[in-house]
Order: sequence, then C-alpha cells, then structure tokens
Amino acid sequence: MATTPVVKAFLVCDYVIHEQHTNKKSCVGIFHQIQGGNFPCRHGQLSIYANFMEAEGEYVFELLLVNLKDGKVLGSGATPALTVPDRLHAAEIAFQLQNIVFPNAGKYEFRLIANGELIGQKEIAVLDLPPPEGTPQ
Repeated sequence: MATTPVVKAFLVCDYVIHEQHTNKKSCVGIFHQIQGGNFPCRHGQLSIYANFMEAEGEYVFELLLVNLKDGKVLGSGATPALTVPDRLHAAEIAFQLQNIVFPNAGKYEFRLIANGELIGQKEIAVLDLPPPEGTPQ
C-alpha cells in the first residue's frame, strides 16, 4: 500500500523545463496572480510543478482547478500510474495546462490529489485588470 506523500513545493509558473542529462527541473516565471481584463478570460498556458517526499509505492496524481467563489471544478487531469521506489527518493511531477477559461475575477485553487487523497493546494488570484502591454493571452 502506498504511503501519503508530503508536498514540499507546489508552484504555478509559465513553464517547467526538464533537463534530460541532469534530470533537474527548472520553473520559469513563477506567479501567484493572473490579470484577466474581460471575463470570461482565457489564459493561454501555464504549468504546475509539485515536489514531494515520504512517498513510496504506486500513485495516480490528479490536478483539479476549483473556482473558490462557487466551488465548481473548472477542469481536471490525471497522470498515468507512477511508482516511487522509496521514501528517501524526492519525487516530482509537472502538469502543463492550456487555454484555461476563468469565468470571473476572484480566487481559484489548484488541488493536488494522490490516490484519491488531497495532498496539496495552491491558490491564485485572477484580477479584473487588463494584462500588461505585450503580455501574451
């Protein structure tokens, strides 16, 4: 039976780069808010990075995006089954999301679930401001 992972990092960023030779991951453009402007607004691309310890066994990780205003799940996705060999091994996962539609300004939350159990949450704010000039949408 798999143990419950303990999340050490849970980040929202523009990109997660995985370097093949070193197996290191780099998070580029970490952010905590999105400038929306007109609603509903579409955010072109973002990535979610999670690092966790105390994992051992086989896991299916699921990511949910929840509108905290009404509790509605705006989207979700899951990994194939992943095996973590032992608790001393730091494990990482990354999700790439495209064309997310935010229905209104407010607070939203990414929820990370391992084998059906909530293990991490990351809140972001979507602001009712036009994006800075030159920012891709």
